Amino acid sequence: MLDTIRNFLKEHEIDERSGFVIAVSGGADSITLLHAFKYLNLRILALHCNFNLRGKESNMDEQFVKRFCDTYGIALSVKKFDTTGHAKEHGMSVEMAARELRYAWFEEMRVKKKMDYIVVAHHADDFAETVLMNLCRGTGVRGLTGIRPVNGRILRPLLAKSREEILAYIQEHQLGYRTDSTNNSLDYTRNKIRHLVVPVMKEINPSFLRTVEENARNLREVEQIYQYGIEQLKRKVVHEENGETLINIRETMGSPAPATLLREILKPYGFNGAQVEAVLNSHAATPGKQFEAGEFLLTKGRTYWRLFNLLERDTGRTLLADCGEYRMGDQTFLVEEAEVTPDFEIPRESNVGGFDLDKLIYPLVLRHWSTGDWFCPLGMKRSRKKLSDFFTDLKFSAKQKKECLILQSDKDIVWVVGHRLDDRYKITPRTRRALKITVTAK
Repeated sequence: MLDTIRNFLKEHEIDERSGFVIAVSGGADSITLLHAFKYLNLRILALHCNFNLRGKESNMDEQFVKRFCDTYGIALSVKKFDTTGHAKEHGMSVEMAARELRYAWFEEMRVKKKMDYIVVAHHADDFAETVLMNLCRGTGVRGLTGIRPVNGRILRPLLAKSREEILAYIQEHQLGYRTDSTNNSLDYTRNKIRHLVVPVMKEINPSFLRTVEENARNLREVEQIYQYGIEQLKRKVVHEENGETLINIRETMGSPAPATLLREILKPYGFNGAQVEAVLNSHAATPGKQFEAGEFLLTKGRTYWRLFNLLERDTGRTLLADCGEYRMGDQTFLVEEAEVTPDFEIPRESNVGGFDLDKLIYPLVLRHWSTGDWFCPLGMKRSRKKLSDFFTDLKFSAKQKKECLILQSDKDIVWVVGHRLDDRYKITPRTRRALKITVTAK
């Protein structure tokens, strides 16, 4: 065990004079880790979390760790957490809450006590269990690479040691340790894998733990090649424009693996597998389809899927990314493009807007008016007029002003919906392509 830790520090070029924060639960693995670091005469600080999840057992764990540290002259800090309350407040599982709380505190103490690393006692069995859990959950390549031995300031020097080897160290040095009663409960996925799956795998392959670790090490290199390929494809299909992320539909569908590429592009924005599949299936659909994931909105256009951050735009807006049908409030907006032929008729109805398409910039924005807005009303030969004055001329009530929508292209207002077009964007004899927007109410 001691040689394992020495070799780990040497392999990862970690100075033995560094300060190490040791996470100690009281279990056999963390007691082994703490004892070995103390035996090597390294500069250490032990930290114990009492999550108050197992009543008296939690308090007994705390008392055991205190006695152990007193016996060996190890500096110790203990913190009690309201784990259940934190989980409810943040809408997460108790397990995730405990993980978030402990690592946040570990990092806080590392900085406060001027230490260099946080050391945790994950071992080979934990490594294999994690890989199997990720396999069951359907994670990508990264999930099959297992637990990283070094992750920033977090060190895991016991990953090469099995649970059996750790228990052998405990027996050799006659160390006591605590056993978490919940470790035997099959109500938890990890415990089912630990007690039901791993023993069978070890029976089939006595070197199962080593095999998993070797496969994971190989997959780390595979992942590097995979990520390199993804980044090359992203450069080809993804573009940033005016705060939007544009994903070229044709280029994506023509890539060697469209589903995988789109998943890697959208995953950082919170889109899950089912949503990515739905987006992919929309590639040939009529433009206008929208998909939401948290604060992000993706709209399907003719050439691009367009990704927006909803928090960075007003909530009272609808984006018209291309042709298609859109809804805002109780109104539906049908967006159509047309070639201007000799028999083309310019729309005259108040609920229909006709524009010179080549002068517009997608996405068009539907929104409510705001102070300072102005446009050039049709027929006024490009003379500016404030919307507030325009509304006054029409004798709008406060309610009518509040409900009135405007259509915007880039920074210009092109239509006070249902009332007046902007003269700059009207259809003229020189217009070759027209955009027609028809508004209907429920």
